[in-house]
Amino acid sequence: MPYLEGALVAIDNNSGGIRALVGGRDYKQSKFNRALAPANRQIGSSFKPFVYTLAFMHGLLPGAAVSDGPIEPGEIQGAGNWSPGNSDGKYGGIEPVSYGLIHSRNTMSVRVGEFAGLDDVQKVANTLGLSQTVPHGAAIYIGSFETDLKSLTSAYTVFPNAGVRKQSYIIERIDDTDHNPIYRSAHVTLPALDPGAAWMTSRLMEDVLTSGTAASARSLGFKLPAAGKTGTTNDFKDAWFVGYTTSITCGVWVGFDQPVTIIPRGYGAALALPVWTQVMNKAAQRYPAKEFQPPVQLQHATVCSISNANATDGCSAAGTAYDIDLPVDRIPRGSCQVHGGTQLLVGQKLQQIGQKVEAVPKSIFQSFRRFFTGKK
Repeated sequence: MPYLEGALVAIDNNSGGIRALVGGRDYKQSKFNRALAPANRQIGSSFKPFVYTLAFMHGLLPGAAVSDGPIEPGEIQGAGNWSPGNSDGKYGGIEPVSYGLIHSRNTMSVRVGEFAGLDDVQKVANTLGLSQTVPHGAAIYIGSFETDLKSLTSAYTVFPNAGVRKQSYIIERIDDTDHNPIYRSAHVTLPALDPGAAWMTSRLMEDVLTSGTAASARSLGFKLPAAGKTGTTNDFKDAWFVGYTTSITCGVWVGFDQPVTIIPRGYGAALALPVWTQVMNKAAQRYPAKEFQPPVQLQHATVCSISNANATDGCSAAGTAYDIDLPVDRIPRGSCQVHGGTQLLVGQKLQQIGQKVEAVPKSIFQSFRRFFTGKK
């Protein structure tokens, strides 16, 4: 159609059942369903939460220091001179990892993606059912590949479900004329992401709605406990918002059928978020939104933002120590070797706790070495 279109999918977190699906603005004028394949569109920044979750699974922490500066030619392995910019054309200095997701910074997200690892990022996109043809290139860190709205919304249900993917479905069952069931939904579930790492990302996506790219949700009248992420593609051709409460996950896409710039600065927060807030406010009448609870045990830690290790008095003196509540199995091992000094008391106690947790996979240490030294 020549006019602006949109689509929406809402999924019950508990079952995976699709509770609402809108494929366009007017079915009489266009029967094309923009919520399902093959109506695939580039998803842009809405893919970033999965990249950050993988990085957290490999040992990165929300307070770790990452540059928001321009990507230097040759900086990204295998990407040549590829140098994506931030959507606002501005660059900052060193920021915590959390800032990169909350404010959707492309340069930071690419660097976080390098920590997560290209192979793992590509694999998780396949595991989550986003696409079986995700290209093997660093551009996927910022969502430069296509999928459909239903698949993206379904993938997001892993966050309120402690990392478990529940296959989405429309038909629960079919009965014959004698009321005997001849079909039942399979209700397939698959552990897709580490529950602690998924929770860490979910906490950041709560901040997206209060102080990040979707902070305007409050001014739009949405005040329920929720988390989510905006998505905007190159030249503002697609606008996305996917978010969830404890009960339901909803995804919204806005754009033209033939991809063209919607409006200048047509961000997901400006075009998709208003639809999402109205639907989710209504949905809360049947699907209550409760406060999010961590699915794993948490412990308080004092960590160095440079080394990602337990902070020492040297880190405190350097101003790089910060406090954070982490899943027990995400607590760093050992003290900071960058600043030296004596490990802080909290860190010493956490070291003892960490010894009771199963050993961190070897791949995490390899990832740390690659991140800080550039060596494999």
